[in-house]
Amino acid sequence: MTSDQGFLQQVFGGLAAFAQQHLAEHRRHQERLTTLRERIEAVVDASEPRLRLVGNYADKLLDAVETASIYAERVLQQLPPAITLDAQTWSRHPEVNAFFATVDDLRKMLAEDSGLQHFFQESGAERGYALMLMVKRETETFGAALRGDVLVRDVRQIRVSFSKHRLFFPTTSEKRLREDLQQRMLAFLATRALERINEIRDRRSWLEEQRRRLQAQLRALRSHAQGLQPLLSAVDPGVSQEAALKRRLVQVEEELVAVRKRLGTLDDYLEQVRQVLSQPEQYLQVRPLTLRLTRLGVKLSPQSTEPGETLSLIELDSLGEQRIGALVRLSRIEALPPPVMTTI
Repeated sequence: MTSDQGFLQQVFGGLAAFAQQHLAEHRRHQERLTTLRERIEAVVDASEPRLRLVGNYADKLLDAVETASIYAERVLQQLPPAITLDAQTWSRHPEVNAFFATVDDLRKMLAEDSGLQHFFQESGAERGYALMLMVKRETETFGAALRGDVLVRDVRQIRVSFSKHRLFFPTTSEKRLREDLQQRMLAFLATRALERINEIRDRRSWLEEQRRRLQAQLRALRSHAQGLQPLLSAVDPGVSQEAALKRRLVQVEEELVAVRKRLGTLDDYLEQVRQVLSQPEQYLQVRPLTLRLTRLGVKLSPQSTEPGETLSLIELDSLGEQRIGALVRLSRIEALPPPVMTTI
């Protein structure tokens, strides 16, 4: 083999390897697209259906939807297994006991939740699973506490309580609940993208109205200057007013140009959706929260020798609001009120 033949063989070998690598990458991309296609379409439906008019919209959203999906999976992995909500677990389970001050409070919450009632009546299931969200409140108070073997009175304490319990998305299995939550997290992010788009639209409309008003004020000021107004005033404020209006108009027009660029085309709309889904942690944060509480809900320091239970909780932060979240298992017998007995 001559040196020229060897060189050509290396060139063609390199081209073949490059082509094979490109083909393998294309196949992986298509596999990812097939796997996430349903989620991409759900995101488009929840944000801006017109995005389907953008060429290769699914390819352009693929990475962002995959990022959001992985984040949602990681969030769900942090949620502990479902805990049972009933009278027995209230007396035994530290989390359930902390969530509800009395067992009657627990029963009242179950009985008054219309979504849960509807689920059991429609499904006929004996058990259900749901996401429970609560508000955690810490209140400063004074009470007795142990200091070694000595009972000390009027000690500053922090009492932890939970309120505004709400059940969401009841279904028949924990697996189905987790799958539903993952889809809903994507829908939540897509809705946040829609809200972001609407905020930009509202800002654009407001700036356009401000520009019209400033232009009208300038026309009126110039009209006064051409009439008898200067003769009626010893001091002519028109020059300074006109300069201030012109400065403000320039500022408004500059901002209007910048805002219009953010939503000038459907590609810009797609970019807004892509940005939100690429940064899901900015819109939904989940943090583990560990508390040590007495049976009465008093917060204990890790060094305290007082008897207490350690609670492992999950705190969700979304759009500036914090909630404690837990997956719960529910019994039809506990949730549905007993039938009313009638006498003949």
